[in-house]
Amino acid sequence: MKKLLVASITLLACLGFHREANASSLIDFSDFSSASGYTLLGSAQKAGNTLQLVPSTINQVGGVVFNKPVDISSGFSASFSFTFSKPGAGDGMVFVIKNPASSGMFKYSGTSTITGLGYTGEAIGYGDRYGVPGIRQSVAVEFDSHVNNTVWNGSQVTNDINDNHIAIDANGSMMSLAQVAVTPDFNSANPWYAWVDYDGATLSVSVNQTGIQPALAMLSYNIDIPSYVGSSTGLLEFTASTGGATQTTTLNSLSFQPTGTIGVVPEPSTLALFGTGAVFAGIASRRKARKISLAE
Repeated sequence: MKKLLVASITLLACLGFHREANASSLIDFSDFSSASGYTLLGSAQKAGNTLQLVPSTINQVGGVVFNKPVDISSGFSASFSFTFSKPGAGDGMVFVIKNPASSGMFKYSGTSTITGLGYTGEAIGYGDRYGVPGIRQSVAVEFDSHVNNTVWNGSQVTNDINDNHIAIDANGSMMSLAQVAVTPDFNSANPWYAWVDYDGATLSVSVNQTGIQPALAMLSYNIDIPSYVGSSTGLLEFTASTGGATQTTTLNSLSFQPTGTIGVVPEPSTLALFGTGAVFAGIASRRKARKISLAE
């Protein structure tokens, strides 16, 4: 019985340490009242309890990168809210999972260089364009509010299906790997809610204005994210841009949790169960010791 007590306490302790260790992989911003934990890029700025990535001004590029690397090796669940207001249908927002060493290099019309972002306009602050490198070693989900099918140097560099869609991209390319149309228009000035889930093999995306995650994903694509990122950990980033068309793009919230083996956090009921087991094991051990004492 003593062995059972030791085993129960040891398992409980391991679960407790496991929970603490994986808390470092969590990101949770119900709003952005705090100014810590992230770095603003380009035109991005705090706006009350939100982050305004770009204003409704032409040829802007902005973003935010979250400072803490997260585990992407076995799977994760991310959810966030955003708003496209002052509708002008340009150009959208991109959720990026990138190698911690990866960075774009934006420079527009002779202005100072901004690291961490891709090109403006149809590149949505993520992609390559006109010799400006996008964010390499990355996988991204775009929320696109402007149709572009751009050809540069004789090659097509964007392949939008319409002017209101979500898409999965990689390595700074705007030639999307998969995409699906979304209704109603993102440019509604009302908050949108998005869910990006990865099970280690399939990346799934949904978006709506109800705040309730659909049972079935709107867009799914089989992809090995760590291989694209080149690491078992990554940094989270949001990018946005305007071109000739404009809109104000605002990030309202973000939650990220690893869901694979490495990132599993025990439920409180599980911890309680093992704690109860340890207590009963202790009681049983004391009773046995008392019986032995009486017998002597």
